Amino acid sequence: MKDLFPDGVVFVQADDMLAAEPLRPEEAAQATRMGPARRREYALGRACARRALAALGIPDEPLLRGPDRAPQWPAGIIGSLTHTDGFCAAAVARQGSMLALGLDAESAPLSGRAAHRVLDEQERAQLDALASPPAQGFATLAFSAKESLYKALQPLCGRKLVFGDAAIEIDPGTRTFQITLRARGEGALPPGTRIEGRYAVTPRCVLTSVVVRRVAR
Repeated sequence: MKDLFPDGVVFVQADDMLAAEPLRPEEAAQATRMGPARRREYALGRACARRALAALGIPDEPLLRGPDRAPQWPAGIIGSLTHTDGFCAAAVARQGSMLALGLDAESAPLSGRAAHRVLDEQERAQLDALASPPAQGFATLAFSAKESLYKALQPLCGRKLVFGDAAIEIDPGTRTFQITLRARGEGALPPGTRIEGRYAVTPRCVLTSVVVRRVAR
């Protein structure tokens, strides 16, 4: 998993020590209506984020949710959180040549019905032709990749993207994928922009990552 992101990005996976870390009072106030399981996920994500931010020299402070429910990262910081079936991780970096980043993990195989909603016919054909899928399947991997992309792009374009906004191609040989933005994704980057992501497979889940880089002018 250390190869999910380029140099400059701090990746932290939850461990037993982080699982025991309590929420900050301001974070707890935002979690009052959460059920026990969701509250544990929320707390673990914040603990991962604080450890990652500390590696960048960012002082310990609450990580609150904004109106869109996304984390409000400190000024000059980009980041992403993910959790699934007991797995939790965070990735953060200083904004500069990197404009945004996304991280996602998925543990359950995607149903056929969901795959038709997430992927078009051409994407499904490309995935069906690939060999040696992970236990969760290439459709789940593609879903996760699009989730990573949308987590990265939403702060840039100011709206929630949909699955049809991007087309994906997966390369199992290099454990990378290419995502092409379609016209409906216009706003953050021009239509036709290609963004590369990386993925990793663990016994528990598949993980995907995306980094959006600043275009040199």
